Amino acid sequence: MKKHSREEILSKLARADELARAGSSQVDVCKTLGVSVMTLHRWRKLPLPRQEADIPQDNAGEAAVSIKPPATDQMRHVLEELKLENQRLRKIVTDLLLEKMRLEEAAVSASPPQSETQGVIQALLGPANSR
Repeated sequence: MKKHSREEILSKLARADELARAGSSQVDVCKTLGVSVMTLHRWRKLPLPRQEADIPQDNAGEAAVSIKPPATDQMRHVLEELKLENQRLRKIVTDLLLEKMRLEEAAVSASPPQSETQGVIQALLGPANSR
């Protein structure tokens, strides 16, 4: 098991975000980074280094430097990307459900009526081993 340094993790997370924005799937991102999907998921849940601690504070405890919220154009761009990703994922789910239904219909029409137990046994053993 390889132990990654904090800097390595941060650079790989940044690269993963770039690849995800480019439209790569999570599996492809993980293959590119050389880590498992669970490792990437665990890394994303890690607390990131706090950049706010570097900001000098005045006596009242408020930040001396004002932190600007993200620009409206930037938020709109992120929202559009999320909408496109959501649309792509919905299409994938729909395609998979249609394929599943087609396979189920083909299996029902191709096989003669039989008991549920016989169907499971035949599916596990295959047609060559049925009696």
